[in-house]
Amino acid sequence: MLNTLFPSVLAAILLVNNALAAPISDDECTVDTSSSVSDVALAAASSTAASADPTSSGVNPPSGTAASTGSLPSATGSGSLSNSTTSAPSAPGSTTLPSIPTSCQVSAFSALSAAVSSCTALSLNSLTVPADTTLDLTKLQKGATVVFEGNTSFTFSSSMTDDLIKASGTGITITGAPGHVIDGNGGAWWDGQGSNGGVDKPDHFFTLSKVTGNSVLSNLNIKNWPVHCFSITNCADLTISGLTLDNSAGDAPNAASGGKAAAHNSDGFDLSSSNNVLLTDTSVRNQDDCVAVTSGDGVTVQNMNCVGGHGLSIGSIGGKSNNDVSNILFQNSVISNSENGARIKTNSGTTGSVSNITYSNIALSGITTYGIDIQQDYLNGGPTGTPTNGVTIDGVTMSNVTGTVAKGKDYYILCGDGSCSNFVFEDVSVTGGSGDSCNFQPTGGFTC
Repeated sequence: MLNTLFPSVLAAILLVNNALAAPISDDECTVDTSSSVSDVALAAASSTAASADPTSSGVNPPSGTAASTGSLPSATGSGSLSNSTTSAPSAPGSTTLPSIPTSCQVSAFSALSAAVSSCTALSLNSLTVPADTTLDLTKLQKGATVVFEGNTSFTFSSSMTDDLIKASGTGITITGAPGHVIDGNGGAWWDGQGSNGGVDKPDHFFTLSKVTGNSVLSNLNIKNWPVHCFSITNCADLTISGLTLDNSAGDAPNAASGGKAAAHNSDGFDLSSSNNVLLTDTSVRNQDDCVAVTSGDGVTVQNMNCVGGHGLSIGSIGGKSNNDVSNILFQNSVISNSENGARIKTNSGTTGSVSNITYSNIALSGITTYGIDIQQDYLNGGPTGTPTNGVTIDGVTMSNVTGTVAKGKDYYILCGDGSCSNFVFEDVSVTGGSGDSCNFQPTGGFTC
């Protein structure tokens, strides 16, 4: 049953659809960004999702499901994330900016290293990062706060393959001052190939590694990242809140992209080997996964507005150093003008496990390939049509996943022999597509 969150969410979807009226192709996922109305719609949908209190709206994993009986984290009224083993970070409504000594106000890149090693509060004011250089925040003091101010920019290099920003630390806060922009200069690297070829590109734009101790990343405005925006790896007890990621300039072709969207492999958030993470109240406009969880335990992704990409994903799983993902909750989110909605994908001929995955209150519109997609046949980044069973998928709950497919399939489930179990789909209604196919049938009154 739709709860009190959905009337406002669905109204936001209609606003987004009216503003983003241009159709998108299967290959390019391009969105017409010529009108400023689309930006207003994006902000409106984001505001609608961000203002929702998931507890007061009655959103929880359905009782009796694998999600409700496992160690799946849940959002509380205070926005905190909890599970049975670790203390939880809380999602701030806003971050109070600290008083920063003059000596820790960094306005020249050459002064960054000294400030990172000596300051517990520092500001980065309109820095220009030199070519072949990383903005390095990996040696922050415990409990340090970093504030981005002004316009942070990055100098192009055809030989830069490292990350452009790196951060590590315990109990740290990284946030942005009003009016700031972090501009990745993606247009200088975009060639329609992303990480699959072409000019060498940074691996990720912003990597959080070993960020622990109730750390917070909040209120950042990021645009034009070259490829893969966030990598979140080996982190624990982390809250990410109130971000705006806008890669819409990469929707259009450029001289190097051969008629395709210039930006490619532009994932918003890639999470791996991380535990007890809350990602909330965030807008992503891109050309690949809005969020992809490839390993880890106890991750909640909520109040997201995803436009133009590949949806909210688990995977791909298998063939990596960590091939287990468990207790993941996606809830109260809008996915529009995207290739996929809710997706779980595992790699062919590999081993691993996927368990206790819940998608709850997900609103879809303008989907072009799959509304709900669970596949076990990926090889070299694409489907083969022949599933394998080395990665098990147990305990998938879809609850109140609704909306429309512009073209493609409403539902596609392709499981290996005996490798899928305990799928519960309740109050699921995705319409507009054709050729649905499910070789494994969920319970809960769902018909493929």
